[in-house]
Amino acid sequence: MPTNSHALIRYRTIDRCLKSRNRNYFLKDLIKECSDAVHEYKEQKSGKSVPYKLLGRRTLMYDLKFMQQEFGAIIEHDLTDGYQYEDPNFEAFKTVISTSDKDRLKEALNILRQLSGESQFKDLESMVMRMEESFNIHRKRKDRSVIQFEHSTNIKGQKWVSVLKEKISSKSTLWIDYQPFAADTYQRVISPYLLKEYNNRWFLIGFDHDKKLITNLGLDRILNVKKSIVDYYIDTDFDSSNYAKDIVGVSISTKAKKIKLKIKAHGRQKYYLDTKPIHASQKMIKETEEFAIFQMELIPNFELQSKILSNIDTLEVMNPKSFKDTLKAKIDRASQLYSIQQK
Repeated sequence: MPTNSHALIRYRTIDRCLKSRNRNYFLKDLIKECSDAVHEYKEQKSGKSVPYKLLGRRTLMYDLKFMQQEFGAIIEHDLTDGYQYEDPNFEAFKTVISTSDKDRLKEALNILRQLSGESQFKDLESMVMRMEESFNIHRKRKDRSVIQFEHSTNIKGQKWVSVLKEKISSKSTLWIDYQPFAADTYQRVISPYLLKEYNNRWFLIGFDHDKKLITNLGLDRILNVKKSIVDYYIDTDFDSSNYAKDIVGVSISTKAKKIKLKIKAHGRQKYYLDTKPIHASQKMIKETEEFAIFQMELIPNFELQSKILSNIDTLEVMNPKSFKDTLKAKIDRASQLYSIQQK
């Protein structure tokens, strides 16, 4: 946070200097002006005297480049006049916005700020601060967000999100050290396509060069990621928007076929299932006071089994028989685990 706050102070100071027509600012002058501004900010914030630190040349050169890229500033530089905007009327931070739109934007930025607290969205933090500065939006201590997200507790998986997001964008083939649950670590060569979050876990969807198929990897099971010399493979049949349309979650078996699943929801469960469908294809085909019957077409997988088993006392699979038998075997096993042994 301090780094971002200081960056905004430097940008505003540079903006003020480049707009000046009373004097010329060279790099050493910009360094001095920004150093003074940051020092003043530190002392005001801490309420006490702090050591003065002169900013480095590299920092200011990066700031000038950043302002050109992010603010669209065209900055001229010569040995006689120093640094200045090409357009003398250019305003890096001046934006006109209505009061009502400003309030809506403030709420939206509060939501984005919550997301920026997650490790996989750290790049949002500086963007939020720049927008607050650009639109002159100042948060107050008493401001509280009226929307809260369920933040992931899977730290092991989160740390790979930003890394893999960049690799997907650059179409880089990866050499991944992967350790499945209760198994030895092994290496996989993957062309990454998609990151997907499900049930507080992140998954990487991509092409496995050894198995020659689309697969998914739990990010919390990844130990290391390195760039591979293998050419990136584009599966023309893969469509990220339709990848999970026939399943719940992320797991797709190469042998599994789509089924027409019919479920009876007993008691109040029928209302919950109606308002929070298991799958997008779900529809109610019958309703009584005691129960409702729902039908959906999808590919059965572990996640679907888990969804139904989590409410097995109120959800009854009617057909197909093969899927019903699979769940019954799990229920029988659970019954054995929880049965009370008579002495």
